[in-house]
Order: sequence, then structure tokens, then C-alpha cells
Amino acid sequence: MLQKIILCVCLGLSNIALAKSLALSFDDGLDPLIHSQAKQINNDILITLNKYKIDAIVYPSLSKIGGKEGLEIIAEWGKQGHRIGNHGNLHLNLHKNEVNLADYLKDMQQGHQAFSSLHGFVARYRFPFLKEGNTLEKRDSVRKWLKTHNYQSGAVSIDASDWYYNQLFLKFQQEKDQASLDKLKQAYIFHLLDRAQYYDGLALQTLGRSPKHILLLHVRAINAAWLENIIDGFKKQGWKFIDSHTAYQDPIYKIQPQTLPAGESIIWNIAQIYGVEKLRYPAEEAAYEYPLLQKFGLHVMP
Repeated sequence: MLQKIILCVCLGLSNIALAKSLALSFDDGLDPLIHSQAKQINNDILITLNKYKIDAIVYPSLSKIGGKEGLEIIAEWGKQGHRIGNHGNLHLNLHKNEVNLADYLKDMQQGHQAFSSLHGFVARYRFPFLKEGNTLEKRDSVRKWLKTHNYQSGAVSIDASDWYYNQLFLKFQQEKDQASLDKLKQAYIFHLLDRAQYYDGLALQTLGRSPKHILLLHVRAINAAWLENIIDGFKKQGWKFIDSHTAYQDPIYKIQPQTLPAGESIIWNIAQIYGVEKLRYPAEEAAYEYPLLQKFGLHVMP
């Protein structure tokens, strides 16, 4: 009950519905020594963002982008007016018992050292897998590190399993199955819009307003190919695109829920505190997507 009261005071609970706004964020990046299309994928995303005049933020992970060449690709985000955050080095899951606190703090520092010199860097940290710790010591010690190093939130409000859809995209692309790709495009855009509506609905149910949302995507082939369609889809449903700095000014990104295990979408966390029943599991596992894909004529194996 105390957390609910604090949330109401801090978040300015209101019954007035505001226009839906959305910032785009991209995680990970790709290693050009492993992914031959890494540079092209990155460039295609940036070209689309530039076309629509959308300022986004990318959270690269060192282990995902590889060495110098991968860092140069990520640097393009800052050069083109976007922001660059910190996603650590080894993309560690802080909920895993085998991931100890000392190694995790070192991992965060390694990410900071690599990315802080890039033009466009902002001291925002995004937890890999959105996992913020399965113990009180991990959760609070990492939060202390962030505060000490003047880091701000890299949280998201809308989580979506684009990683799963990307796997299907690459499969159909390799098989040169254009018919399935066409169906997948429709299913994917519907999925992202549905996830946005779901999390916005949770916010309206608990806070009485639509916050400035931040959508989690990844630097992957599917988003390079269909980002323009994604943006158009959101616009048609009345969403307004804003930059990440503006979005992070929403007070929801200032709170730190006292939950364990900690993490996931901030909206999901708030809904959990308010006792909303039958919350969809935030990790968006592939099993959730089979019925939707079947509706679009894609009969993938579980």
C-alpha cells in the first residue's frame, strides 16, 4: 500500500488522458566480424530515422558489437544526432545466481569506458534482459553504482519480443520465402502495436494517464527492413514520436520499485505493485506469439 501511495504522489496521478507519445530505443548492436550485414543494418535504421526526423537512443553492448569496427558503427548514431547509452560488456543477466555483484559492476564500468568517449553519449544504463537483480544486495548495490557515477534511467515502458520475430525473418529470408515474409511483416507490426496498446492500457488502469512511452527494439535485420512500416503503423494509430530525452523526463522513469526480483518494463512493475491480475509475462516468450502468427497464416513449430 505504501508503494501505491508513493507512486500516486510522484507520478501525478490524473484521470486526464494525454496524447500517446513514444520514443524509440535500440539495444545491443551487431559485430561486423560475425554479421556481414552489420553495417548495412545499422545504416538502414539510421536512414529511416533521419527520413522521419526521429531522434532515438541506442544501448550497445561490447560483446554484441565486437571490437573497433563495431564501435565505429555504433559511433554513427552519435554523429547523426542520436544518443548512445551503456548496455555493459558481456550482456549479463543479473537474475542469474552465477552472476556475482563484483563481476557485474566491472562489466558496467567496461561499458562506460568504451562508450563514454563517443559523441552523443549520455549516462543512461539499460539492464541486459531488463533484469535488475534477484537479491537485495545486487539490486541496491547496482543502484548505488549508478547514482555514484551520475547515471540515469535507461528503462523501457513497452517491451516486445522483436528478437523472436527477427529469427523468423532471417529464416524466411534465407529460404527466399517471400510469401511468408509478407505475412510476417503484417504479424510483426500488429504485434508491436498490440504490445504498445497493452502497456498503455496498464498505465491507464493504474496511473490514470498515458505516460511518455519508450519502446524496446534491437539493432536487427527485421527492424532495418521494416522500421518505416513500424513508424507508419504507430502514426496511423495516433502515436506521436518524441526523442528519448523528452520521454525520460516523465516521472515514471525516476522511480525505483522495491520489488524482488527487480526489473522488467517500468509499467509492468507499476501494474504488479497495484496488484493487476493475469499480467502477461514480461519476457514475451515465443510461445505467446504462435496464436498470432497462425492468424496471419504462419504455421511455425512451437
